[in-house]
Amino acid sequence: MARAGAPLALAAALVAGVVTGCSAPASTAVTAPATSPDGSPAAVAPTAAPAPASSPAAVAPAVPEVPRTDAALPASIPAVPEPARVEVPALGIDVSVLPEGIDDAGALALPEDPGVASWYRYGPSPFGDAGSSVIAAHVDSLEYGLGDFASLAGAAPGTEVVVSAVDGSTTAFAVVSVETADKTGVPWATVFDRTGEPRLTLITCGGEFDYGTGHYLSNVIVTAAPVT
Repeated sequence: MARAGAPLALAAALVAGVVTGCSAPASTAVTAPATSPDGSPAAVAPTAAPAPASSPAAVAPAVPEVPRTDAALPASIPAVPEPARVEVPALGIDVSVLPEGIDDAGALALPEDPGVASWYRYGPSPFGDAGSSVIAAHVDSLEYGLGDFASLAGAAPGTEVVVSAVDGSTTAFAVVSVETADKTGVPWATVFDRTGEPRLTLITCGGEFDYGTGHYLSNVIVTAAPVT
């Protein structure tokens, strides 16, 4: 988001899945020994062949059935639309959106043209039901000039944001907060949080421009909640 089109340094949050399992304990069969009613050995008649001692049949204790849960993924997971455009009518913002991941430097990949924004494709969609959906763009560039997101700092609480999907559907948000934060102090874990209430997070560069490095020193972060 520098004037020369340097990438916005955004840290992507990684989510690790943990799978646990359990097994039922083994059961043990118990057999009782045979005795006479008074506890002494049974008497044997002299003219008759001794009768073999008998013992009750061994009975294994009943083992309760252990509930089982299938941990396999469902046959199909409902698809969530991808964003294709974001508009903030009150600020004159109207940019196309491309799905992007992380570049070789570990930053969110951004188009050089500040008129095109990036949606972090490995995070929540603006059309999802949880987590922060991140859309970012350069504020300007030497080749293309000032971008639409340069107006983000002027957003006020309640400002409407409209996101259009690739399938033509739309969803609306209302701005709840606007923050200009030093890049070294941005809470990226919160920005890229995949949990919690659904929200839209718009990001660009702002604050002072460092002519020595060719970068802005801050990020403008706009958080918006779905309009219900």
